[in-house]
Order: sequence, then structure tokens, then C-alpha cells
Amino acid sequence: MSDSIDRETAMQVARLARIHLSDDAASECQHHLSQVLAYIGKLNEVQLPENVLPFFGATESVNAVRADLLVNSFPREVMLKNSPDTDGEFYRVPPVFK
Repeated sequence: MSDSIDRETAMQVARLARIHLSDDAASECQHHLSQVLAYIGKLNEVQLPENVLPFFGATESVNAVRADLLVNSFPREVMLKNSPDTDGEFYRVPPVFK
């Protein structure tokens, strides 16, 4: 992996990110992207023992979704009776925009 980014590549990354860069900012971006690639190169050089598993977080992640069950809902009349204002079919709320 090359540890330096040329100006054209930095500008292409900026275009893909939908960022307009001035000439000075492009030079700075080019420098920072080169630093990021150099760091990634160092990380790729690390040799881990065969029995080390990938680490994804400090706690055990468990998918906490429940089954999607079809249940009966409350009748409309029951839900609307606790509302301060209804038109018999919907809740009435004060207008947000005047």
C-alpha cells in the first residue's frame, strides 16, 4: 500500500464526499489522507497469534429483537376517550403553524 496520496486522488475523494476544497485545503487534505494511509499500513504490519479472535466491543452483543406478532389493538373509542379534544374519529391538537 502506498503511503502517500497525490493531489488528484485527494480531489477525487473530496468529489466523492461532495466536498468542495480550495487549493490550500486540498493540500492539507492530501497530507491528512497520506497520514491515515501510513497509519493503516502500520496496523497491517501487526502479527497476531493464530488463536486471537476479532474484538468488536467491550460487551457481548446480543440481538434484542422480538418476534413480530400480530395482536389486537385497542378500539378507537377507548383510545379517544382519554383525549382532551377529538372530532370523534381523530385527536385534535393546536395548530403548529399559523
